[in-house]
Amino acid sequence: MSLQLDFIHHILSLQETYRGTSPDRILLGKGSLSREERTALALQLTAESALRRKLPSWHTAGVFLPSSLTLEQCSSEEAARYKARFATPTDRLIDLTGGFGVDFWALTSVTGQGAYVERQADLVAAARANLPRLLPEAKLQLIHGESIPQLRELISTHQPTLIYLDPARREGEDTTRRVYAIEDCEPSLHTLLPELHTLYRELSLPFPRLLVKLSPMLDVVHTLRSVAGVRELHVVSVRGEAKELLLLIDLTEATGEVKPEAVTFIAQDLHPTQPTPAFVLPEALSNEESAQLRYAVSPRAYLFEPHAALMKTGLYRSIGAIYGLEALHPNSHLYTADTLPEAPFPGRVFAVETVYPFASSQLKALGREIGAAQITCRNFPLRPEALRAKLRIKDSAELTLFGTTASDGSHVLIRCRRV
Repeated sequence: MSLQLDFIHHILSLQETYRGTSPDRILLGKGSLSREERTALALQLTAESALRRKLPSWHTAGVFLPSSLTLEQCSSEEAARYKARFATPTDRLIDLTGGFGVDFWALTSVTGQGAYVERQADLVAAARANLPRLLPEAKLQLIHGESIPQLRELISTHQPTLIYLDPARREGEDTTRRVYAIEDCEPSLHTLLPELHTLYRELSLPFPRLLVKLSPMLDVVHTLRSVAGVRELHVVSVRGEAKELLLLIDLTEATGEVKPEAVTFIAQDLHPTQPTPAFVLPEALSNEESAQLRYAVSPRAYLFEPHAALMKTGLYRSIGAIYGLEALHPNSHLYTADTLPEAPFPGRVFAVETVYPFASSQLKALGREIGAAQITCRNFPLRPEALRAKLRIKDSAELTLFGTTASDGSHVLIRCRRV
């Protein structure tokens, strides 16, 4: 059944009436509710806690969810709000892959107006119910249809200065692969960018900026070598987990030579209670190639673990060179120093207490000595849960134990405390 606006408002009204009722009771109970009403209402009630965590503002506004997959696949509120920095109040915005509308909401909160285009009818219906609640003062145009076939009409009508795009993995691709290529996504940037360039030139419009959201499973270097006109690459992690790659593209250069070495990298971890500084490196790939990284004979007074977004950039030599740190091993991606760097480090910093050689015969005794600790393993033969089982220690927020490999190839355990 295609969702209708009256039905959505009816379900939201029922949600208020049945709040606190078990979703299973809704689905299995008897009464005046139809099967469609029960299914939609149970979904709203089931997803309420997850919606509150991922999109607190949307939960407060009382939005409608067309499916559980919608909530799983959309941006979190932190990641969406990060994108607001790319918009200005004078921009004319168009979102060519509207989806649930979370990123469109964040961008439109700055521009005050925007056009949203989405091919799935249920998502459009949800957007027509939700977005006016969230943006009551904004001028919204919510369009059901394929954006690419009507691209000329959309550009001619709306004359956007900022275009947002979230290409999805093409249907039929092997979704079990953790890493895939930008060529596996649609709409294809390889065909879209030249088409947009031609349209803007033919319509005599100023070239826009493009903001493209990509999965962190894409290979960063391959992506930058495949797309022309990229000015900035933003790698965004949320609470320690890499979530998005964002390409800021200048359409004036989108049909020219690909220049990956000229791209500025920005890595940012978003956390509501533990803000971390952004890592910014102009001409990042060029600087990475020339950066000199030293390796420590053993861990020094402090241990440094880059956050997930910085790790995803792959700028391992630049990290050490910029902050004056030595690496423990080429594949460990942990750093050490005798003193703290002047600039705040984008990641976790620990004071090293003791370094133990990793020896199976000593693990039980070591476990009794440590008692309890968080465990992190990098470039280490055991996973954290396996190491914890061998040590027989409990979890603790006060102490951290790193299992890793030193520069001489030996495995070590580093006991430390968060600075």
